[in-house]
Amino acid sequence: MNAAALHLAVNHAPLFLMVVAVALLSAALLRRNHTLLNATIWLVIVAGAAAIVAQQSGEAAEHLLDGVAGIDTHAIEEHEESAQSALLTTIVAAGISIGIVTGSRWWGDRFRWNAAIVLLLATIVATIFIGMAAHKGGFIRHADELENRLPIPSSVPDEQ
Repeated sequence: MNAAALHLAVNHAPLFLMVVAVALLSAALLRRNHTLLNATIWLVIVAGAAAIVAQQSGEAAEHLLDGVAGIDTHAIEEHEESAQSALLTTIVAAGISIGIVTGSRWWGDRFRWNAAIVLLLATIVATIFIGMAAHKGGFIRHADELENRLPIPSSVPDEQ
């Protein structure tokens, strides 16, 4: 497996993990559910690790795509810049998660729930940035689909 294949395999993980984390954390806060909160904390940490893998494999994949026909290098640069913001916000959210795990041991349950509100805001922001980076990444090879420029079929198959 080369870097491009690895990047394609892991690049969706941070986005989907953070979307699920936002939903779980919202439910945890509404229900004051410790189990959901703990699951979310670890999910955000895993999303942070996945974002690091996606960024590192993306850097290596960029070098593999140099000079390949049909690749928009401008789209790669825009995706890379957007991915930096996505990585930073995801790492911040993962850091807050680690802070909740360690801080709640010293400061207790009240700290845990107050910090969870901050974590919710961080996961929402990270999800937005990851989504923007993912969208820009799609333009590297899928601009026609994303901009609705697909050719109209010349004939429609007969339905029987």
